[in-house]
Amino acid sequence: MLLNNKLLNYKFLSDRIAGSLLAAAAGDSMGWMTEFIRSPDDLKRKMKVDRVTEYQSWSKQVGGRFQGYEDYIEAGDYSDDTQLTICTAACISPNGCFDYRSFCDLEYPLWLEYARGAGGTVKEAAQKIQRKSADWNSNFFSRKMKEGTMDYRDGGANGAAMRISPHVLANAGRWTQAEADIWRNSIISHGHPRAIIGAILYGYALYTVLQESNPIKGEEFIETLGNWVKELEIPQISGLKTWLSEWNKGRLETFDQVFANTKQEAIEQLRLVWKALRDKETPESVLRKLGCFDYKTKGSGLGTAIAGIYLFAYQPEATSDNIIIAANMIGSDTDSIAAFVGGLGGAAFGLNAIPEKWRSQVQDNAFLIRLGEHLASIAVGEPDSLKIRSGTLGIKLGKPFSRKIAEPDLRVVHRRLGTGVITTIDQQSLLSKDQTATIVQIKFDSGQSCKFAFRKDTPSENLFTV
Repeated sequence: MLLNNKLLNYKFLSDRIAGSLLAAAAGDSMGWMTEFIRSPDDLKRKMKVDRVTEYQSWSKQVGGRFQGYEDYIEAGDYSDDTQLTICTAACISPNGCFDYRSFCDLEYPLWLEYARGAGGTVKEAAQKIQRKSADWNSNFFSRKMKEGTMDYRDGGANGAAMRISPHVLANAGRWTQAEADIWRNSIISHGHPRAIIGAILYGYALYTVLQESNPIKGEEFIETLGNWVKELEIPQISGLKTWLSEWNKGRLETFDQVFANTKQEAIEQLRLVWKALRDKETPESVLRKLGCFDYKTKGSGLGTAIAGIYLFAYQPEATSDNIIIAANMIGSDTDSIAAFVGGLGGAAFGLNAIPEKWRSQVQDNAFLIRLGEHLASIAVGEPDSLKIRSGTLGIKLGKPFSRKIAEPDLRVVHRRLGTGVITTIDQQSLLSKDQTATIVQIKFDSGQSCKFAFRKDTPSENLFTV
């Protein structure tokens, strides 16, 4: 396999693929700190700084008013952006293809048990995919929101774009395969072309960066992406026609029409970015023009992906600075934008894209590096034997786990995540009368760490003692 007329080699790719995963997680971690900050004054009050430049511990209330508890987030902890990226990576077959069956049946639904910071649409989709009638190409649903009901086909946020990088990283020389799997993965949760084109565009940006052995020039990079988008078409994927037929039922505009309009929107936004680079506009001005601060469009799959692409093009060799810029765009979707720009910077410059201090602080850093090496081995056609998800194979199960038996250092096994050990236990009172939450952190032998919250004494269906 060739990369810019040079043999695709593992040493070259493993550093850059691991760098992409780790730098994306670094951006996610930095941006998550400010995702819910409302203003500069709010930042100073909560984080005690005028501008975030380093990781720090913080907390947020999760789970609603009466069943809610305080999630204590350690410095460098990542959110659902990285969690779902790992979920995708865990479903990449040795030949680089997406095992959507494992993703739909196991990985995505079971992620709900330990999800952190996730938006409503990705969680709703993970619940709905468990229906007997649902599949990767038939997970149509509606979701109740404060503003009314949102149809799956109108879901254009970035929950797809934020998780698709492993398709590209495992297929560094095979864009056709990566593109098909990005489609398959994206439409499991999001039906609007803004989400889908945002995911594909970010994927192609990553793919382009991985092809280059020399530093990329920002304006040329944007021009390359703009020309590519002009030629973008709906692929001929088995099973997609069924999805398109269902999508079109009862709609005033067909998917083809909405796709064409969204493609034009992407071209115009990339043109806007190209001009901004030429005219040396400020990043805040550009993100504002992309709609990143507008309540209705701040989480757009297209707008946030292009924002991350723009920040990379703004100064390609300054990944940590770009992450800091993204994380301090208060009022935007800071964690996803920072993760996008981090992923591109890591793909371009490897693990050294971010400082060693950051690398050592990112949650599960050694696991992410090993995961990157695993995807690189797939990319070069020599897959290693790494088991990201060992499950319960060969393990003698003990009793189903419940919080009544939780104790530090207890060995457990999860139906998907495999064996691990309880590292911390946190008990909190809930506003509901006489109710408590038990938050258990488990470090799995694979290297990934996850938190599980239990509000009842009911034994788990997926966790067991060993």
